[in-house]
Amino acid sequence: MIEEILNNARRSSNGRRVFTSEQKNIIVKEWDNSGMSGPEFSRIHGLLVQTLYLWRKNSIRGATMGIQNDGDLYTKAQLNVLKSENDELKKALAESHLDVRILKKKLELDAQKERLKKPKNFPRSSL
Repeated sequence: MIEEILNNARRSSNGRRVFTSEQKNIIVKEWDNSGMSGPEFSRIHGLLVQTLYLWRKNSIRGATMGIQNDGDLYTKAQLNVLKSENDELKKALAESHLDVRILKKKLELDAQKERLKKPKNFPRSSL
């Protein structure tokens, strides 16, 4: 599993491997389950030991490891801010959809009123 992750990792413009949050977590869990020391695990899998320790520290701390911005870390507080902003945008979008529906309904009603106002031309009777 780890070998597949390491071999299929996305590469940055300078050739460095870039791992997703899930991939980092899998690697840290594999290391924890292996019973190996950090340097030994790093040597076997071609990772920097400092990187491995950093990933473990961040997972323990509760940070979410992101793949955006070259793998920058986002704290839970930053994620909460983004989630609340996302919720506000969803509400604004829902309101705009509602406005569009109301305007369409108004146009339909206006069109119906116009049709009712027009006199219908009935054929004249020949009496």
